[in-house]
Amino acid sequence: MRRLKWIVSLVFVLSCVAFAAYNVKSRMLEDHTPPVITCEEDTVTISVADEKEVQQEALMQGVTAKDNRDGDLTSSIRVSSMSHFISKGKRTVTYVVFDKANQAGTLERTVEYTDYVPPRIYLAAPLRYSTTEADKVNLIENMTASDCLDGDLTSQIRTSVDSSFYYVQAGTYMITAQVSNSAGDVCSVPLEVVITESGDRQEQAKWYPMLSSYIVYTSVNQAIDPMAYVIGMEINGMGYTYEQDGERLAGTMEGIAVTPNVDYATPGVYSIDLSYTAEGAPTAVTRMYVVVEGEQEGEQDGEQ
Repeated sequence: MRRLKWIVSLVFVLSCVAFAAYNVKSRMLEDHTPPVITCEEDTVTISVADEKEVQQEALMQGVTAKDNRDGDLTSSIRVSSMSHFISKGKRTVTYVVFDKANQAGTLERTVEYTDYVPPRIYLAAPLRYSTTEADKVNLIENMTASDCLDGDLTSQIRTSVDSSFYYVQAGTYMITAQVSNSAGDVCSVPLEVVITESGDRQEQAKWYPMLSSYIVYTSVNQAIDPMAYVIGMEINGMGYTYEQDGERLAGTMEGIAVTPNVDYATPGVYSIDLSYTAEGAPTAVTRMYVVVEGEQEGEQDGEQ
């Protein structure tokens, strides 16, 4: 009996020693060193006009990975994430690679777009309504938005309305149209909504200059010609173009007066008033919004 106890004790001790030795060996063999990603350049330059495959190839160019046990892991590198813009046209790309021990190596570098243009909102018709139709108005029905990174963003346009906005009462109200892309760049344009009194004879007699676009974009120090956007005249909701109705509109273009309020040296959103006074009628004013895009003193300004 005593001998049996001795044998059991010996077996237990040997088991403990073997288990301890196994743990020590396992820990010695464990891989505690993550792979290392390196790149030739801290900044990679790409074009938004390139196909996605070409952009991906450019992002991976010059990026390599090595592991102390697994060796070359370059083919296993993946783009983990792309940050929002850190400055105009620049963002951070993060790469990641895993070794067989599931340890991750990461690297960050800057991506610079050579031809980036922020998202833009366009307006194809004036925000002018009568009191009888105003309560049924969809403010973004004539708006579109596009972006060089994400394409069509029209469905993502949002409007915020001034607290004083009262659809059934004639007046001028402020709204802001806004859209953003996947890189966090925001286009925001303040606009006026004009509600006219339904049945107003004076209003019904006005001839409004009609534009090809009511939101126009330009760069710092690049003035535009507002008259280049005039395509015809509008009265009582009916539009007539110089191309198709030139005889009926004879002399009207020459009678349009332009009142600019744009500081082309400073990025921002400005307005230009184009007014026309028909014989025996009150003056009609069409407002064009001019977005001056660019950077000033190192700050990023939203472009459309």
